[in-house]
Amino acid sequence: MELLFLLVLPAALWAQSWYFLGLYNNPRTLGVISATVALALGGLVVFGGETTHTAISGLILVWAVYAAIVAAVALWGFDERTLGFYALFLSLISLLYVAYYFLGSVVEGGVAGVESYVMGIAALLLTVIAALVFFYLGAPFARMRQSIGWFELVLSVIIAVLGGLVLLGLSLD
Repeated sequence: MELLFLLVLPAALWAQSWYFLGLYNNPRTLGVISATVALALGGLVVFGGETTHTAISGLILVWAVYAAIVAAVALWGFDERTLGFYALFLSLISLLYVAYYFLGSVVEGGVAGVESYVMGIAALLLTVIAALVFFYLGAPFARMRQSIGWFELVLSVIIAVLGGLVLLGLSLD
């Protein structure tokens, strides 16, 4: 489940960063990509089976809702401030997951596993992305558009690389 999360979510973040950078003339492209990511992540949690209802399911669901809101803003013209204020909530939730992954493994014998490190780093990067989106869209700072776009582009690539490393053999057990 973590692997698919790390490989699918960066697609929506990448597309949104291109939109922030002004490289999409038509926001429908962002909307279609984000809607697909939202459906994939939501389906991953809902149809994943009973054994997959873990803490990661909550993180995946809040980011699936984020992707769905991005799709609604891009496809149907919903207000961007809604996305901005949801990003504030999302940054706080992601920050809780940073603490969960970095501090939670100390209870399990004092040695954090690779899964804790990878997911903790990913949650930290997602926290930064969500906080930046809040500062750009929630409290509108129009001058931040380019810098938010570049930050989101680079951080989404790092998250995708983490997923790629897991795919290539970095064990999450």
